[in-house]
Amino acid sequence: MNIRFLLCISLLLLFSSPLFSQYQKLTEFSENRGEYINQLKTFMTSSKRKKLEEVFELYQSKFQSFSEEEFKSIREVSNQMLVQKMSASPYFSDYLKCLSVVKNSEEGAAKFEEWQQVLNQMLGDIKNRKLNPFKKFLSFSIGFFEKGALRSSKSGTNWLAQADDYKIIYEDGVAAIKYDKLNLIAARKKDSISIEGTAGIFYPSKLEWHGKGGKVYWDRFEELKDVYAELGEYKIEVKKSLYNVPKAKFYHPEFFPNGPIEGSFGDKISAKNKATGGSYPRFESKDSILSISNIGAGIQYTGGFRFKGKTVYGFGSKDHKAKITLFKDSTTPVFKAASELFVIRKDEQISGERVETVMFFDQDSIYHPSLNFKFDIANQIIKVNRGKRGSDRNPFYNSFNQMNIDTDRIDWFVQKDSMVIGSVLPGGIGKGNTQVSFESLEYFDEGDYRRIQSIADYNPIAALKVISEKKGTKTLDANFLAKQMNPRFSVSSIQSLLYDLVAQGFVNYDSDKQIVEVKDKVLHYADASREKVDYDVLRIVSETKKANAVFNLKT
Repeated sequence: MNIRFLLCISLLLLFSSPLFSQYQKLTEFSENRGEYINQLKTFMTSSKRKKLEEVFELYQSKFQSFSEEEFKSIREVSNQMLVQKMSASPYFSDYLKCLSVVKNSEEGAAKFEEWQQVLNQMLGDIKNRKLNPFKKFLSFSIGFFEKGALRSSKSGTNWLAQADDYKIIYEDGVAAIKYDKLNLIAARKKDSISIEGTAGIFYPSKLEWHGKGGKVYWDRFEELKDVYAELGEYKIEVKKSLYNVPKAKFYHPEFFPNGPIEGSFGDKISAKNKATGGSYPRFESKDSILSISNIGAGIQYTGGFRFKGKTVYGFGSKDHKAKITLFKDSTTPVFKAASELFVIRKDEQISGERVETVMFFDQDSIYHPSLNFKFDIANQIIKVNRGKRGSDRNPFYNSFNQMNIDTDRIDWFVQKDSMVIGSVLPGGIGKGNTQVSFESLEYFDEGDYRRIQSIADYNPIAALKVISEKKGTKTLDANFLAKQMNPRFSVSSIQSLLYDLVAQGFVNYDSDKQIVEVKDKVLHYADASREKVDYDVLRIVSETKKANAVFNLKT
Protein backbone atom coordinates (compact mmCIF):
# COMPACT_ATOMS: atom_id res chain seq x y z
CA MET A 1 0.00 0.00 0.00
CA ASN A 2 2.82 2.43 0.94
CA ILE A 3 4.64 1.59 -2.32
CA ARG A 4 1.55 2.40 -4.41
CA PHE A 5 1.08 5.67 -2.54
CA LEU A 6 4.68 6.74 -3.13
CA LEU A 7 4.46 5.81 -6.85
CA CYS A 8 1.31 7.91 -7.29
CA ILE A 9 2.92 10.90 -5.54
CA SER A 10 6.04 10.59 -7.79
CA LEU A 11 4.02 10.48 -10.98
CA LEU A 12 1.88 13.41 -9.84
CA LEU A 13 4.98 15.49 -9.18
CA LEU A 14 6.48 14.54 -12.58
CA PHE A 15 3.40 15.40 -14.60
CA SER A 16 2.91 18.66 -12.71
CA SER A 17 6.51 19.82 -13.26
CA PRO A 18 6.98 22.83 -15.63
CA LEU A 19 9.52 20.88 -17.71
CA PHE A 20 7.15 18.03 -18.48
CA SER A 21 4.04 20.12 -19.01
CA GLN A 22 5.88 22.54 -21.33
CA TYR A 23 7.43 19.77 -23.41
CA GLN A 24 4.17 17.86 -23.64
CA LYS A 25 1.85 20.81 -24.24
CA LEU A 26 4.04 23.02 -26.50
CA THR A 27 1.92 23.64 -29.60
CA GLU A 28 3.10 27.16 -30.42
CA PHE A 29 6.20 29.23 -29.82
CA SER A 30 5.77 32.62 -28.19
CA GLU A 31 5.92 35.89 -30.11
CA ASN A 32 8.22 37.20 -27.39
CA ARG A 33 11.82 36.55 -28.32
CA GLY A 34 12.89 35.82 -24.77
CA GLU A 35 10.07 33.37 -24.10
CA TYR A 36 10.64 31.79 -27.53
CA ILE A 37 14.29 31.00 -26.87
CA ASN A 38 13.47 29.55 -23.44
CA GLN A 39 10.73 27.38 -24.92
CA LEU A 40 13.07 26.22 -27.63
CA LYS A 41 15.80 25.46 -25.10
CA THR A 42 13.48 23.25 -23.09
CA PHE A 43 12.22 21.55 -26.25
CA MET A 44 15.72 20.83 -27.55
CA THR A 45 17.55 19.93 -24.32
CA SER A 46 14.99 18.07 -22.22
CA SER A 47 16.25 14.73 -23.59
CA LYS A 48 19.73 15.56 -22.24
CA ARG A 49 21.28 14.51 -25.57
CA LYS A 50 24.60 16.28 -25.95
CA LYS A 51 24.36 16.74 -29.75
CA LEU A 52 20.99 18.46 -29.45
CA GLU A 53 22.33 20.69 -26.69
CA GLU A 54 25.29 21.68 -28.89
CA VAL A 55 23.00 22.47 -31.84
CA PHE A 56 20.82 24.68 -29.64
CA GLU A 57 23.80 26.48 -28.08
CA LEU A 58 25.21 27.34 -31.52
CA TYR A 59 21.84 28.65 -32.66
CA GLN A 60 21.36 30.61 -29.44
CA SER A 61 24.72 32.33 -29.98
CA LYS A 62 23.48 33.68 -33.29
CA PHE A 63 19.85 34.25 -32.37
CA GLN A 64 20.15 37.94 -31.60
CA SER A 65 21.58 38.63 -35.07
CA PHE A 66 18.26 37.73 -36.71
CA SER A 67 16.10 40.74 -37.47
CA GLU A 68 12.54 41.04 -36.19
CA GLU A 69 11.16 40.10 -39.62
CA GLU A 70 13.45 37.10 -39.78
CA PHE A 71 12.38 36.03 -36.30
CA LYS A 72 8.72 36.17 -37.32
CA SER A 73 9.52 33.94 -40.28
CA ILE A 74 11.50 31.49 -38.11
CA ARG A 75 8.66 31.35 -35.56
CA GLU A 76 6.11 30.73 -38.30
CA VAL A 77 8.10 27.76 -39.70
CA SER A 78 8.74 26.42 -36.18
CA ASN A 79 5.02 26.54 -35.30
CA GLN A 80 4.11 24.69 -38.50
CA MET A 81 6.68 22.05 -37.58
CA LEU A 82 4.95 21.68 -34.19
CA VAL A 83 1.61 21.27 -35.95
CA GLN A 84 3.15 18.39 -37.88
CA LYS A 85 4.40 16.96 -34.55
CA MET A 86 8.02 17.06 -35.67
CA SER A 87 10.52 16.00 -33.04
CA ALA A 88 13.64 17.76 -31.82
CA SER A 89 15.74 15.23 -33.73
CA PRO A 90 16.18 15.18 -36.64
CA TYR A 91 13.75 17.91 -37.76
CA PHE A 92 14.31 20.85 -35.39
CA SER A 93 17.97 19.92 -35.07
CA ASP A 94 18.50 20.18 -38.84
CA TYR A 95 16.43 23.35 -39.05
CA LEU A 96 18.49 25.09 -36.36
CA LYS A 97 21.72 23.92 -38.03
CA CYS A 98 20.52 25.52 -41.26
CA LEU A 99 19.68 28.78 -39.49
CA SER A 100 23.16 28.87 -37.96
CA VAL A 101 24.80 28.21 -41.32
CA VAL A 102 22.66 30.88 -43.00
CA LYS A 103 23.95 33.49 -40.60
CA ASN A 104 27.54 32.49 -41.40
CA SER A 105 26.92 32.69 -45.13
CA GLU A 106 26.54 35.95 -47.00
CA GLU A 107 24.87 34.09 -49.87
CA GLY A 108 22.51 32.27 -47.49
CA ALA A 109 21.46 35.48 -45.74
CA ALA A 110 20.46 36.98 -49.08
CA LYS A 111 18.27 33.95 -49.86
CA PHE A 112 16.86 33.57 -46.35
CA GLU A 113 13.32 34.70 -47.15
CA GLU A 114 13.06 32.55 -50.31
CA TRP A 115 14.19 29.51 -48.36
CA GLN A 116 11.75 30.19 -45.50
CA GLN A 117 8.83 30.59 -47.92
CA VAL A 118 9.63 27.23 -49.50
CA LEU A 119 9.76 25.59 -46.06
CA ASN A 120 6.35 27.06 -45.23
CA GLN A 121 4.89 25.81 -48.51
CA MET A 122 6.30 22.34 -47.96
CA LEU A 123 4.90 22.21 -44.42
CA GLY A 124 1.49 23.38 -45.60
CA ASP A 125 1.35 20.58 -48.19
CA ILE A 126 2.25 17.72 -45.83
CA LYS A 127 -0.47 15.07 -45.63
CA ASN A 128 -0.66 11.85 -43.63
CA ARG A 129 2.63 12.70 -41.90
CA LYS A 130 4.71 12.18 -45.02
CA LEU A 131 7.67 14.07 -43.63
CA ASN A 132 10.55 12.62 -45.64
CA PRO A 133 10.67 15.28 -48.43
CA PHE A 134 10.86 18.03 -45.79
CA LYS A 135 13.53 16.13 -43.87
CA LYS A 136 15.60 15.65 -47.08
CA PHE A 137 15.31 19.34 -47.96
CA LEU A 138 16.53 20.40 -44.51
CA SER A 139 19.46 17.99 -44.70
CA PHE A 140 20.30 19.27 -48.21
CA SER A 141 20.07 22.92 -47.10
CA ILE A 142 22.91 22.55 -44.57
CA GLY A 143 25.53 21.58 -47.19
CA PHE A 144 23.99 23.88 -49.78
CA PHE A 145 24.29 27.08 -47.71
CA GLU A 146 27.61 26.03 -46.18
CA LYS A 147 29.54 25.27 -49.39
CA GLY A 148 27.21 25.50 -52.38
CA ALA A 149 26.89 21.71 -52.49
CA LEU A 150 24.07 20.05 -54.36
CA ARG A 151 25.31 16.84 -52.83
CA SER A 152 27.90 16.30 -50.09
CA SER A 153 29.63 13.01 -49.36
CA LYS A 154 32.68 12.19 -47.26
CA SER A 155 33.63 9.14 -49.34
CA GLY A 156 31.67 9.56 -52.58
CA THR A 157 31.14 12.27 -55.17
CA ASN A 158 30.43 15.90 -54.26
CA TRP A 159 28.49 18.04 -56.74
CA LEU A 160 29.05 21.79 -56.32
CA ALA A 161 27.32 24.78 -57.91
CA GLN A 162 29.33 27.92 -58.70
CA ALA A 163 26.87 30.70 -59.55
CA ASP A 164 26.32 34.42 -59.03
CA ASP A 165 22.62 33.90 -58.44
CA TYR A 166 19.90 31.27 -58.10
CA LYS A 167 16.28 30.93 -56.98
CA ILE A 168 14.83 28.61 -54.36
CA ILE A 169 11.46 27.58 -55.76
CA TYR A 170 8.50 25.35 -54.95
CA GLU A 171 6.62 24.04 -57.98
CA ASP A 172 4.15 21.17 -58.34
CA GLY A 173 4.67 20.20 -54.73
CA VAL A 174 8.46 19.88 -55.06
CA ALA A 175 11.24 22.12 -53.70
CA ALA A 176 14.04 22.93 -56.13
CA ILE A 177 16.98 25.25 -56.83
CA LYS A 178 16.89 27.01 -60.19
CA TYR A 179 19.96 28.43 -61.97
CA ASP A 180 20.01 30.57 -65.09
CA LYS A 181 23.79 30.17 -65.34
CA LEU A 182 26.40 28.30 -63.34
CA ASN A 183 29.48 26.13 -63.43
CA LEU A 184 28.60 22.64 -62.22
CA ILE A 185 31.48 20.75 -60.63
CA ALA A 186 31.78 17.15 -59.49
CA ALA A 187 34.71 16.30 -57.20
CA ARG A 188 36.00 13.14 -55.56
CA LYS A 189 39.31 13.00 -53.74
CA LYS A 190 41.83 14.73 -56.05
CA ASP A 191 39.79 14.32 -59.26
CA SER A 192 37.08 16.59 -60.64
CA ILE A 193 35.00 17.34 -63.74
CA SER A 194 32.94 20.38 -64.66
CA ILE A 195 30.28 21.78 -66.99
CA GLU A 196 30.82 25.46 -67.70
CA GLY A 197 28.03 27.94 -68.35
CA THR A 198 25.14 25.53 -68.01
CA ALA A 199 21.62 26.13 -66.66
CA GLY A 200 19.03 23.99 -64.96
CA ILE A 201 17.09 22.91 -61.89
CA PHE A 202 18.18 20.74 -58.98
CA TYR A 203 15.65 18.60 -57.11
CA PRO A 204 17.02 17.76 -53.63
CA SER A 205 14.32 15.17 -52.86
CA LYS A 206 15.26 13.18 -55.99
CA LEU A 207 18.96 14.06 -55.95
CA GLU A 208 18.58 14.92 -59.64
CA TRP A 209 19.94 17.76 -61.75
CA HIS A 210 18.03 18.60 -64.94
CA GLY A 211 20.31 20.71 -67.10
CA LYS A 212 20.50 22.34 -70.50
CA GLY A 213 23.43 23.80 -72.40
CA GLY A 214 26.95 24.43 -71.21
CA LYS A 215 30.37 23.32 -72.38
CA VAL A 216 32.76 20.58 -71.32
CA TYR A 217 36.39 21.08 -72.35
CA TRP A 218 39.05 18.43 -72.87
CA ASP A 219 41.46 20.68 -70.95
CA ARG A 220 42.61 17.85 -68.67
CA PHE A 221 44.78 17.03 -71.70
CA GLU A 222 47.30 19.77 -72.40
CA GLU A 223 47.20 19.31 -76.18
CA LEU A 224 43.36 19.33 -76.40
CA LYS A 225 42.45 22.66 -74.80
CA ASP A 226 40.57 23.80 -77.93
CA VAL A 227 38.41 20.67 -77.98
CA TYR A 228 35.01 20.81 -76.29
CA ALA A 229 31.42 19.55 -76.33
CA GLU A 230 28.37 21.76 -76.27
CA LEU A 231 25.56 20.05 -74.38
CA GLY A 232 21.83 19.81 -75.10
CA GLU A 233 19.34 18.73 -72.44
CA TYR A 234 20.60 16.23 -69.89
CA LYS A 235 20.00 14.73 -66.42
CA ILE A 236 22.46 13.85 -63.68
CA GLU A 237 21.89 11.57 -60.70
CA VAL A 238 24.21 13.29 -58.26
CA LYS A 239 24.78 10.08 -56.26
CA LYS A 240 26.84 8.98 -59.25
CA SER A 241 30.14 10.21 -60.63
CA LEU A 242 29.14 9.95 -64.30
CA TYR A 243 26.45 11.27 -66.64
CA ASN A 244 25.41 11.02 -70.29
CA VAL A 245 24.00 13.60 -72.68
CA PRO A 246 21.90 12.20 -75.58
CA LYS A 247 22.40 15.22 -77.83
CA ALA A 248 25.59 17.27 -77.99
CA LYS A 249 27.79 19.12 -80.47
CA PHE A 250 31.48 18.33 -80.65
CA TYR A 251 34.17 20.86 -81.60
CA HIS A 252 37.59 19.60 -82.69
CA PRO A 253 39.18 22.19 -85.01
CA GLU A 254 41.93 19.82 -86.13
CA PHE A 255 39.69 16.92 -87.17
CA PHE A 256 36.60 18.96 -88.08
CA PRO A 257 37.72 22.42 -89.24
CA ASN A 258 34.36 23.19 -90.89
CA GLY A 259 32.44 23.20 -87.64
CA PRO A 260 30.95 20.88 -85.02
CA ILE A 261 29.52 17.39 -85.49
CA GLU A 262 26.47 16.05 -83.66
CA GLY A 263 26.30 13.05 -81.38
CA SER A 264 26.15 11.93 -77.75
CA PHE A 265 28.43 12.84 -74.86
CA GLY A 266 29.42 11.40 -71.49
CA ASP A 267 31.78 12.28 -68.66
CA LYS A 268 32.94 10.64 -65.46
CA ILE A 269 35.30 11.32 -62.61
CA SER A 270 38.10 8.84 -63.08
CA ALA A 271 41.74 8.58 -62.14
CA LYS A 272 44.09 9.28 -65.04
CA ASN A 273 45.95 6.47 -66.71
CA LYS A 274 49.63 7.39 -67.04
CA ALA A 275 49.78 6.16 -70.63
CA THR A 276 46.47 7.42 -72.03
CA GLY A 277 45.36 10.07 -69.54
CA GLY A 278 42.05 8.28 -68.97
CA SER A 279 39.08 7.46 -71.21
CA TYR A 280 36.85 10.47 -70.34
CA PRO A 281 35.29 12.76 -71.50
CA ARG A 282 33.64 10.75 -74.29
CA PHE A 283 31.84 11.66 -77.49
CA GLU A 284 30.28 9.50 -80.20
CA SER A 285 29.08 10.85 -83.52
CA LYS A 286 25.51 10.42 -84.71
CA ASP A 287 26.74 10.19 -88.30
CA SER A 288 28.49 6.92 -89.17
CA ILE A 289 29.88 8.19 -92.49
CA LEU A 290 32.22 11.01 -91.52
CA SER A 291 35.40 11.78 -93.42
CA ILE A 292 38.68 12.70 -91.69
CA SER A 293 41.78 13.44 -93.74
CA ASN A 294 44.40 14.60 -91.21
CA ILE A 295 45.02 11.56 -89.04
CA GLY A 296 48.42 11.29 -90.66
CA ALA A 297 50.16 11.97 -93.98
CA GLY A 298 48.24 10.36 -96.86
CA ILE A 299 45.59 8.75 -94.61
CA GLN A 300 41.87 9.07 -95.30
CA TYR A 301 39.31 7.77 -92.78
CA THR A 302 35.60 7.21 -93.42
CA GLY A 303 33.16 6.02 -90.75
CA GLY A 304 31.80 6.86 -87.32
CA PHE A 305 33.84 8.90 -84.83
CA ARG A 306 34.27 8.10 -81.14
CA PHE A 307 36.51 10.09 -78.81
CA LYS A 308 37.47 8.62 -75.42
CA GLY A 309 39.87 10.79 -73.47
CA LYS A 310 42.39 11.60 -76.17
CA THR A 311 42.04 8.36 -78.13
CA VAL A 312 40.05 8.27 -81.38
CA TYR A 313 38.00 5.21 -82.26
CA GLY A 314 36.73 4.81 -85.79
CA PHE A 315 33.65 2.63 -85.76
CA GLY A 316 31.20 1.03 -88.15
CA SER A 317 28.85 -1.95 -88.20
CA LYS A 318 28.93 -5.47 -89.61
CA ASP A 319 27.20 -4.26 -92.76
CA HIS A 320 28.80 -0.80 -93.01
CA LYS A 321 32.37 -0.99 -91.78
CA ALA A 322 34.69 1.92 -91.05
CA LYS A 323 37.42 2.35 -93.68
CA ILE A 324 41.06 3.44 -93.69
CA THR A 325 42.78 4.29 -96.99
CA LEU A 326 46.48 5.08 -97.37
CA PHE A 327 47.50 7.07 -100.44
CA LYS A 328 51.01 7.12 -101.83
CA ASP A 329 50.16 10.33 -103.63
CA SER A 330 46.93 12.31 -103.63
CA THR A 331 45.11 9.88 -105.93
CA THR A 332 46.76 6.45 -105.77
CA PRO A 333 45.62 4.17 -102.93
CA VAL A 334 48.22 1.66 -101.74
CA PHE A 335 46.35 0.19 -98.79
CA LYS A 336 42.71 -0.20 -97.72
CA ALA A 337 41.36 -1.57 -94.44
CA ALA A 338 37.77 -2.10 -93.29
CA SER A 339 36.65 -2.99 -89.76
CA GLU A 340 33.94 -2.47 -87.18
CA LEU A 341 36.49 -0.71 -84.97
CA PHE A 342 39.82 1.08 -85.36
CA VAL A 343 41.92 2.61 -82.58
CA ILE A 344 43.51 5.80 -83.91
CA ARG A 345 46.29 7.90 -82.41
CA LYS A 346 46.90 10.89 -84.65
CA ASP A 347 50.33 10.88 -86.35
CA GLU A 348 51.29 7.83 -84.27
CA GLN A 349 49.39 4.62 -84.88
CA ILE A 350 46.21 2.98 -86.22
CA SER A 351 45.25 -0.53 -85.12
CA GLY A 352 42.34 -2.93 -85.34
CA GLU A 353 41.25 -6.56 -85.12
CA ARG A 354 39.34 -8.66 -87.65
CA VAL A 355 40.26 -6.13 -90.32
CA GLU A 356 39.61 -6.78 -94.01
CA THR A 357 42.74 -5.60 -95.83
CA VAL A 358 43.92 -4.98 -99.38
CA MET A 359 47.54 -4.07 -100.17
CA PHE A 360 47.87 -2.60 -103.68
CA PHE A 361 50.86 -2.54 -106.01
CA ASP A 362 50.23 -1.30 -109.55
CA GLN A 363 47.15 -3.15 -110.84
CA ASP A 364 47.48 -6.05 -108.40
CA SER A 365 46.94 -6.65 -104.71
CA ILE A 366 47.26 -8.94 -101.69
CA TYR A 367 43.94 -9.53 -99.94
CA HIS A 368 42.80 -11.03 -96.63
CA PRO A 369 39.28 -10.93 -95.10
CA SER A 370 40.16 -10.83 -91.38
CA LEU A 371 43.48 -9.77 -89.81
CA ASN A 372 44.96 -8.02 -86.84
CA PHE A 373 46.32 -4.77 -88.19
CA LYS A 374 48.76 -2.12 -86.97
CA PHE A 375 50.04 0.89 -88.90
CA ASP A 376 53.05 2.77 -87.56
CA ILE A 377 52.28 6.18 -89.09
CA ALA A 378 55.59 7.87 -88.29
CA ASN A 379 57.71 5.07 -89.79
CA GLN A 380 55.19 4.08 -92.49
CA ILE A 381 55.18 0.39 -91.54
CA ILE A 382 52.05 -1.74 -91.90
CA LYS A 383 51.98 -4.96 -89.87
CA VAL A 384 49.25 -7.54 -90.37
CA ASN A 385 48.90 -10.94 -88.75
CA ARG A 386 46.26 -13.65 -88.61
CA GLY A 387 44.30 -14.06 -85.39
CA LYS A 388 43.51 -17.30 -83.58
CA ARG A 389 39.84 -17.41 -84.58
CA GLY A 390 38.95 -20.10 -87.11
CA SER A 391 37.50 -17.50 -89.47
CA ASP A 392 40.82 -15.59 -89.42
CA ARG A 393 42.89 -18.48 -90.76
CA ASN A 394 42.42 -17.80 -94.49
CA PRO A 395 45.56 -17.66 -96.60
CA PHE A 396 46.47 -14.33 -98.21
CA TYR A 397 45.41 -14.02 -101.84
CA ASN A 398 48.10 -12.55 -104.15
CA SER A 399 46.64 -11.53 -107.51
CA PHE A 400 50.03 -10.58 -109.01
CA ASN A 401 51.59 -14.04 -108.64
CA GLN A 402 48.19 -15.74 -108.82
CA MET A 403 48.82 -17.62 -105.60
CA ASN A 404 47.63 -18.10 -102.04
CA ILE A 405 50.17 -17.32 -99.33
CA ASP A 406 49.72 -19.30 -96.13
CA THR A 407 51.53 -17.16 -93.53
CA ASP A 408 50.74 -15.72 -90.13
CA ARG A 409 52.39 -12.38 -90.72
CA ILE A 410 53.30 -9.75 -93.30
CA ASP A 411 55.25 -6.54 -92.61
CA TRP A 412 55.07 -3.87 -95.29
CA PHE A 413 57.68 -1.10 -95.29
CA VAL A 414 55.69 1.33 -97.40
CA GLN A 415 58.39 3.92 -98.08
CA LYS A 416 60.87 1.23 -99.11
CA ASP A 417 58.34 -0.64 -101.29
CA SER A 418 59.40 -3.77 -99.44
CA MET A 419 57.17 -6.50 -98.05
CA VAL A 420 58.48 -9.15 -95.61
CA ILE A 421 56.55 -12.43 -95.43
CA GLY A 422 56.61 -14.44 -92.19
CA SER A 423 58.91 -12.04 -90.35
CA VAL A 424 59.95 -12.57 -86.74
CA LEU A 425 60.35 -9.78 -84.19
CA PRO A 426 63.49 -9.55 -82.01
CA GLY A 427 63.30 -12.00 -79.12
CA GLY A 428 60.76 -14.14 -80.94
CA ILE A 429 57.79 -12.02 -79.82
CA GLY A 430 54.73 -12.67 -81.95
CA LYS A 431 56.62 -14.97 -84.29
CA GLY A 432 53.61 -17.24 -84.98
CA ASN A 433 54.13 -20.01 -87.51
CA THR A 434 57.64 -20.21 -88.99
CA GLN A 435 56.38 -22.25 -91.96
CA VAL A 436 55.01 -20.37 -94.97
CA SER A 437 53.65 -21.86 -98.17
CA PHE A 438 53.09 -20.29 -101.59
CA GLU A 439 50.44 -22.13 -103.56
CA SER A 440 49.39 -21.58 -107.18
CA LEU A 441 45.70 -20.82 -107.78
CA GLU A 442 45.74 -23.74 -110.27
CA TYR A 443 47.22 -26.09 -107.68
CA PHE A 444 45.53 -29.42 -107.05
CA ASP A 445 46.52 -32.32 -104.82
CA GLU A 446 44.55 -35.54 -104.94
CA GLY A 447 45.69 -36.43 -101.41
CA ASP A 448 44.34 -33.16 -99.99
CA TYR A 449 41.04 -33.71 -101.79
CA ARG A 450 40.61 -37.22 -100.35
CA ARG A 451 41.74 -36.15 -96.88
CA ILE A 452 38.92 -33.60 -96.76
CA GLN A 453 36.41 -36.35 -97.59
CA SER A 454 37.90 -38.72 -95.01
CA ILE A 455 35.40 -41.56 -94.44
CA ALA A 456 32.32 -39.61 -95.53
CA ASP A 457 30.05 -40.86 -98.31
CA TYR A 458 30.65 -37.72 -100.34
CA ASN A 459 33.34 -35.06 -100.66
CA PRO A 460 32.38 -31.69 -99.07
CA ILE A 461 34.23 -29.87 -101.89
CA ALA A 462 32.05 -31.49 -104.54
CA ALA A 463 28.96 -30.91 -102.38
CA LEU A 464 29.78 -27.22 -102.00
CA LYS A 465 30.11 -26.83 -105.78
CA VAL A 466 26.78 -28.56 -106.43
CA ILE A 467 24.90 -26.60 -103.72
CA SER A 468 26.38 -23.29 -104.86
CA GLU A 469 25.52 -23.87 -108.51
CA LYS A 470 22.04 -25.13 -107.65
CA LYS A 471 21.40 -22.06 -105.49
CA GLY A 472 22.88 -19.76 -108.15
CA THR A 473 25.16 -17.93 -105.71
CA LYS A 474 28.54 -18.29 -104.01
CA THR A 475 27.17 -16.77 -100.79
CA LEU A 476 25.35 -19.35 -98.70
CA ASP A 477 23.61 -19.32 -95.35
CA ALA A 478 25.49 -21.70 -93.03
CA ASN A 479 22.27 -23.27 -91.68
CA PHE A 480 21.02 -23.85 -95.22
CA LEU A 481 24.35 -25.41 -96.21
CA ALA A 482 24.32 -27.75 -93.20
CA LYS A 483 20.82 -28.99 -94.03
CA GLN A 484 21.77 -29.48 -97.66
CA MET A 485 24.68 -31.67 -96.63
CA ASN A 486 22.52 -33.66 -94.21
CA PRO A 487 18.96 -32.89 -93.04
CA ARG A 488 19.98 -33.80 -89.49
CA PHE A 489 22.91 -31.35 -89.47
CA SER A 490 23.05 -27.88 -87.89
CA VAL A 491 25.78 -25.24 -88.17
CA SER A 492 27.60 -26.73 -85.19
CA SER A 493 27.76 -30.05 -87.07
CA ILE A 494 29.82 -28.55 -89.91
CA GLN A 495 31.68 -25.78 -88.01
CA SER A 496 35.01 -27.61 -87.70
CA LEU A 497 34.80 -28.53 -91.40
CA LEU A 498 34.18 -24.89 -92.32
CA TYR A 499 37.19 -23.70 -90.31
CA ASP A 500 39.35 -26.36 -91.99
CA LEU A 501 38.15 -25.17 -95.40
CA VAL A 502 38.87 -21.57 -94.40
CA ALA A 503 42.47 -22.41 -93.46
CA GLN A 504 42.99 -24.09 -96.84
CA GLY A 505 41.50 -21.19 -98.79
CA PHE A 506 38.35 -22.94 -100.05
CA VAL A 507 35.81 -20.66 -98.33
CA ASN A 508 35.39 -17.49 -96.30
CA TYR A 509 33.22 -17.99 -93.22
CA ASP A 510 31.63 -15.20 -91.16
CA SER A 511 30.70 -16.94 -87.93
CA ASP A 512 28.79 -13.89 -86.62
CA LYS A 513 26.51 -13.60 -89.63
CA GLN A 514 26.60 -17.37 -90.29
CA ILE A 515 27.51 -16.75 -93.94
CA VAL A 516 29.74 -18.98 -96.10
CA GLU A 517 31.39 -17.58 -99.24
CA VAL A 518 32.39 -20.29 -101.71
CA LYS A 519 35.72 -19.37 -103.35
CA ASP A 520 36.96 -20.32 -106.81
CA LYS A 521 39.28 -22.92 -105.30
CA VAL A 522 36.21 -25.08 -104.53
CA LEU A 523 35.17 -25.06 -108.18
CA HIS A 524 38.73 -25.72 -109.33
CA TYR A 525 39.28 -28.67 -106.93
CA ALA A 526 35.90 -30.23 -107.74
CA ASP A 527 36.55 -30.04 -111.48
CA ALA A 528 40.23 -31.05 -111.21
CA SER A 529 39.26 -34.14 -109.20
CA ARG A 530 37.22 -35.26 -112.21
CA GLU A 531 39.93 -34.11 -114.64
CA LYS A 532 37.60 -31.58 -116.20
CA VAL A 533 40.20 -28.75 -115.99
CA ASP A 534 43.97 -28.42 -116.17
CA TYR A 535 45.88 -28.00 -112.93
CA ASP A 536 49.41 -27.75 -111.60
CA VAL A 537 51.32 -28.92 -108.53
CA LEU A 538 53.17 -25.66 -107.88
CA ARG A 539 53.49 -25.30 -104.11
CA ILE A 540 56.57 -23.89 -102.39
CA VAL A 541 57.11 -24.34 -98.63
CA SER A 542 59.56 -22.20 -96.66
CA GLU A 543 60.47 -23.08 -93.08
CA THR A 544 62.84 -20.81 -91.20
CA LYS A 545 63.16 -18.76 -88.04
CA LYS A 546 63.91 -15.69 -90.13
CA ALA A 547 61.92 -13.97 -92.86
CA ASN A 548 60.47 -16.55 -95.23
CA ALA A 549 60.30 -14.21 -98.23
CA VAL A 550 60.79 -10.58 -99.23
CA PHE A 551 58.82 -8.90 -102.03
CA ASN A 552 60.41 -5.92 -103.74
CA LEU A 553 57.40 -4.02 -105.03
CA LYS A 554 59.52 -1.77 -107.27
CA THR A 555 60.33 -4.64 -109.61
